Amino acid sequence: MLMASRRAVGPNNDARSDHRREIRRRWIIMGQGIYYVLLGVWPLVYFDSFADAVGIQLHPFQAQLFGAVLAVVGGALIESARRGPPGSYPVLLAACVAAALALIDLVWLPRLRVISWFWVDLVAELAFAISLILHYPRYQAERSQTGRRRRRP
Repeated sequence: MLMASRRAVGPNNDARSDHRREIRRRWIIMGQGIYYVLLGVWPLVYFDSFADAVGIQLHPFQAQLFGAVLAVVGGALIESARRGPPGSYPVLLAACVAAALALIDLVWLPRLRVISWFWVDLVAELAFAISLILHYPRYQAERSQTGRRRRRP
């Protein structure tokens, strides 16, 4: 007797796959937000420790300004993930920020010729960017009878 496959085919399977993708995207965004908040608050609270870890001469204003902006972006990502599966705009923001920070690391780390934790940051940023690109929402515009796009709750 042949056993039927447990794998469902049809619209329910697509819905489950989309649901799993949204949950993964939510956890990626949440993790990235927590990472950015921790990384952003560090120079604000313990600048001397941050400067020692970086290994290069830093001006406190620049480091703390960057830290504050990064912490705010992280907080926005956390809030987006906390409210439910993030839509395309928070995912796009998170992917672009991760790609921009990875690009800055790639350009400047070889020039600095110091071994610092920025190499770890480069790996983290690339992981965030790649995973978000792989899980980018593929929303189709839902149109109502009038042809207008329906708003998401």
